[in-house]
Amino acid sequence: MDEQLIKTVNKLQDAFSTVGVHNPVDLPQIVVIGSQSSGKSSVLENIVGRDFLPRGSGIVTRRPLVLQLINRPRKEASKTDANGDASTNP
Repeated sequence: MDEQLIKTVNKLQDAFSTVGVHNPVDLPQIVVIGSQSSGKSSVLENIVGRDFLPRGSGIVTRRPLVLQLINRPRKEASKTDANGDASTNP
């Protein structure tokens, strides 16, 4: 998929969400449902390919979560900063 199209769709989703309109663009969505500590967060992290959710005992990630995935070529994604953002500097 064209990178510019993905950026545009993400911006549209953000804008529509700000004014209270949800899912204006029909895109694939994943819902993860299960009992406490059954691995729902681990499923999402495996889809994304990195650890980004908090860890702990008891209820840790009890909240709705919306992820927008952006495909970055390997050479750009190889260097990340402390926030996990890819650096475009050589």
